Amino acid sequence: MLLGLVVVLALAALAVAGCGGGSTSSDAAAKAAVVAGLAKIDAAIADMTAKGTSGALTVAGIKATRDSLKADVQTVIDSAKKIKGADVSAAEKAWADLDAAVTALPDSATLMDAAGVLLTKVGPLTAALAQIKALVTPAT
Repeated sequence: MLLGLVVVLALAALAVAGCGGGSTSSDAAAKAAVVAGLAKIDAAIADMTAKGTSGALTVAGIKATRDSLKADVQTVIDSAKKIKGADVSAAEKAWADLDAAVTALPDSATLMDAAGVLLTKVGPLTAALAQIKALVTPAT
């Protein structure tokens, strides 16, 4: 009788431990979505930087890049909210500030004006995204 009770308790403990695996899987899926989104964002920022360096950057190009990044930034933020310890408030604010600044740029703005916006607004966004990235990538 005592052996039967021990077996039942052991099985119950295994079942409870097994239930916790679902959150690990969900956490892993959220981390994978963050990593994928960050890779796209990093590539877009690198492309925009290269265009700026070569003189090929335009206000229309900046706005197009911002538009193409919206879904990726939102995916990163939404996925990061599912990761334990993630604070997305800085990323949300930095993205909102960048989005508003780019929206406010008139199409006739000079590249110097546009560069000023990018210099002051992209930095806080990349810093906030780096904090999220630190949660999903192992330290090297």
